[in-house]
Amino acid sequence: MKNKKFVLYVALAASLGACSNDNEPQSSPVPDGRTALTVQGEIGTKGASASRAIDTDWGYNDKIGVFMVYSGNDAGLTQENICGGADNKCYVTTGGDGNFKPDGAEMEGDNTNIIYFPVVGEVDFYAYYPFVSPLTDYTYPLDVTVQSNQEAIDFMYAHKVEGCTKENPKVGFKFVHKLSKLVLEISPGDGLNTADLKNLSVTVGDQPIKATFNLSNGTLACGADKSDITLLTTESGTLSEAILLPDAAKSRVLTFDLNNGNDEPFTWTMDKSLDAGSKYTYEVRLHRTKVEITSASITGWTPENGGAVDAH
Repeated sequence: MKNKKFVLYVALAASLGACSNDNEPQSSPVPDGRTALTVQGEIGTKGASASRAIDTDWGYNDKIGVFMVYSGNDAGLTQENICGGADNKCYVTTGGDGNFKPDGAEMEGDNTNIIYFPVVGEVDFYAYYPFVSPLTDYTYPLDVTVQSNQEAIDFMYAHKVEGCTKENPKVGFKFVHKLSKLVLEISPGDGLNTADLKNLSVTVGDQPIKATFNLSNGTLACGADKSDITLLTTESGTLSEAILLPDAAKSRVLTFDLNNGNDEPFTWTMDKSLDAGSKYTYEVRLHRTKVEITSASITGWTPENGGAVDAH
């Protein structure tokens, strides 16, 4: 992932998440007269432009799943409502710029993922990230047990884009984060130095680890399984983060272990529920005798505030 701030301009004149107007560049019909879909994607949170869960841009070769359904009904994603066989087609932004093309389209004769508009009539589109196949009953499986590859669990969803036609074939998706993110910016305090953090591990206890997301109606259902989750921590021990399932529990215990054979692990109770689309960032000062949360600030997702606490 690239580490620069960005805004992806969706090809929409009136609003985000709609089909392009006559002033936008149009897709050219293919030789048989059909018109192919072109896709652009923006990432936001709760109505505001924002950054990715992992970095601040799409990455090279990021892939999304796209569905096209018949318009003018409430059937959502069903096999009967899928139009033109456009059922979980893979689109990729090879340059990481938010311009998506059918995966494999650059290979001569590979039309597997190309979505064509119907000759007449309106259609609606759904999309999600990251792409997986196959899907069962249009539900997306989520598992946050392992944090080592956060791009693979940074789930985002684009609500339905309605009323699209071949006359305006460029569709803009607005993706929003559907999970929660915890970020700890860690520094040494009393009795410790930077070298002491190099073997640091951080866990958050008793968290839901599996869920399913209904791609048709945009709802998430957590399973009953819970486990401790080890955060992804840099080699220096100064940054630790996790993508977590939304959780209504009002508190959760975090454990900081220096793994030096001398100090007992320190604990801190985070007194907040985890809301979908919210990013919780804490500045942590790790003392030999306690954990101190010096401040909380939010970037990218939805702001959440924390406070100063001690852990013993």
